[in-house]
Amino acid sequence: LLAPMPPSHQQLLFAAEILFLDIASDASSNILVRHFSSTEEVVLQHAPALCPHPYTSRVIGMNAVRSYFDLLATHWLRSETKLHSRRVVEGTSKVTVNASVKWTWRLSGRSWREDFLCTLEYDDNLKVAQMIIETNSPQGTCVMRAIDADPLASGELPMSPAVSNQPSLKVQFSPTLLGFSDRGARD
Repeated sequence: LLAPMPPSHQQLLFAAEILFLDIASDASSNILVRHFSSTEEVVLQHAPALCPHPYTSRVIGMNAVRSYFDLLATHWLRSETKLHSRRVVEGTSKVTVNASVKWTWRLSGRSWREDFLCTLEYDDNLKVAQMIIETNSPQGTCVMRAIDADPLASGELPMSPAVSNQPSLKVQFSPTLLGFSDRGARD
């Protein structure tokens, strides 16, 4: 038997583009999980690029991927998703995407921009087996580290405050506390 041909550069770039089109259009988690592998254990990680322990933000399994997208949809509005560049990593089935997104807290209306590098590793069926998102903008802009508080109160300016009558609410999410992984976060 012949081994299957690895996906071509064009196929990989197209698969990444379609995933980001669905993300940008606020597709439901039911639609988004269809982009992920059903034949390999899926890994998703979203953390600041300078995070000393990025694996603490790693979640594993399809239920965790669905929960990740549900969490985003529950707490934030996503807009102005832009792909700045995308390329195939030579000799692999990986695509790197430099992109940005504007996040807005549903509760307070405060918003900010997250710039990130997303590395997508595909299986032989052009489904995402691994999605690693590294926030390149300041750490406070990583949506998984976001705190809905008045940035002026702390002296920091990680988010652009929006006009709001809502009181500040400090919320920080932990993947393991949310049961965000099928088997817990891994190091």
